Amino acid sequence: MKTTEQHSNVVIRYIFLTVGAVSFALGTAGIVLPMLPTVPFYMLTLFCLARGSERFHRIFLESSLYQKTVGAYERDKALTLRTKLSILLSVSTIMAIGAYFSQDMSIALIVMAFVWIGHVIALVFIVKTKK
Repeated sequence: MKTTEQHSNVVIRYIFLTVGAVSFALGTAGIVLPMLPTVPFYMLTLFCLARGSERFHRIFLESSLYQKTVGAYERDKALTLRTKLSILLSVSTIMAIGAYFSQDMSIALIVMAFVWIGHVIALVFIVKTKK
C-alpha cells in the first residue's frame, strides 16, 4: 500500500509531465507560429521534465528540436546572422499574412505590431550575433 506522501509525489510528477508535454507542444508549434515563443516554452518543458522524469528530461535535452532552438543559443549565448535573418523573415512573413487577414481588427494589428517590434528589438539589440 502506498502512503499518502508517496501518492502525492506520483501526482506531482504526473502534473509536471503533463505541463511539460503541453509546453513542448506549444513550443514546437511556436517554430512555425511566431505568436508562440519557442524558447520560453522549451525552457518550461525542460524545467517540468527535470522534475517529472529523468528519462524524458534526458531525451528532450538530446532531441534535435531542443539542440536547434535552445541548445545552440544556450551553448554560444549568440545566434548566427543567418539564423537571425531566418527568424526575422519567417516572423515577418507570418505577421504580414496575419495582418492581411486582420485588416478590420485594429486590436489584432496592434498586438501583431508589438510582437513584431519585440522580435526585431530582441534580435538586433539583445541577442548577440555569432561570427
